Amino acid sequence: MAKEEKNLQTAFEQLKKIVDDLGEKDIDVEASLEKFKEGVSLIKFCQEKLKKAENEFEKLRKEIEVEENENEGTEPTNSEEIPF
Repeated sequence: MAKEEKNLQTAFEQLKKIVDDLGEKDIDVEASLEKFKEGVSLIKFCQEKLKKAENEFEKLRKEIEVEENENEGTEPTNSEEIPF
């Protein structure tokens, strides 16, 4: 499989095609082995992309939490709103 630039959607579509191909009754052993290897490669690619996306979402979520916590400490402007 060529290492062309691809995205998750393309990889999922390729995986679906591989699953369909492997479901055919007349595929030979060598061809099915190659398809299987291609599928494993695509799965690894998808896992890496999903992990990167998950890490980015987590980083952004933490940034929002930090900003919210900082804002909570500075929000009250009226002395009546400050609980003592």
